[in-house]
Amino acid sequence: MIKRAAFASSDGDFIDYHYGRATSFFVYEFGSSRAPVLLGKRRHYRIPVQGLIEQGSAHHREDLEKVAELLGDCDALFAAKIGETPAKFFLERGMRVFQLEERIDRVLEEIENENKIEGNV
Repeated sequence: MIKRAAFASSDGDFIDYHYGRATSFFVYEFGSSRAPVLLGKRRHYRIPVQGLIEQGSAHHREDLEKVAELLGDCDALFAAKIGETPAKFFLERGMRVFQLEERIDRVLEEIENENKIEGNV
């Protein structure tokens, strides 16, 4: 069951950011008896890309840690693309990771439906 999800999006309408280039995440909360609520847009100021080229670099690890702190209250992350290293990083912290390009409202509806099914089990 997803209670809070972050969407890598430039405009809040479409999941369009590659995780590694995302500078904003729109965070939604789900409740059993209400529609999803937008908690806000969270900004992340990325370390310059050249510092992230080596997957094991200290800069890359620092960037992952900053995003983990920014989204620490979320249990799902949606991005248009996400590499193996960051996906594993977030999975190890208990966050579900999804890679897709889709309208956020459609994904919100799917999460609501999934949560209703899981809540009835």
